[in-house]
Amino acid sequence: MASKEAGEMVAAMAEVLGERRKSAGVSMNALSAASYLDRAALHRAEAGDRIPALPFWIDWADTLGTSLEEVAKEARKRVRKKAGQPPERKPLM
Repeated sequence: MASKEAGEMVAAMAEVLGERRKSAGVSMNALSAASYLDRAALHRAEAGDRIPALPFWIDWADTLGTSLEEVAKEARKRVRKKAGQPPERKPLM
């Protein structure tokens, strides 16, 4: 299972991509038709019901004309997580 922080990042990334889709005036049906993304999978991803695989994220961002790196950068700002900073861990011993 992933860390809480990773889950927050994923939720923020889906939020960023959903906002970009809406601000571009693109419906989920249109996004799905313009890409390899299944409309139902897209809906579940935007709603935070499912975490898609990495290729899905790449196609999602590319189809919206942005890079996954930019999406992650914006998501990091929203959750105030610095790149490369590991989450808090319990000591092994």
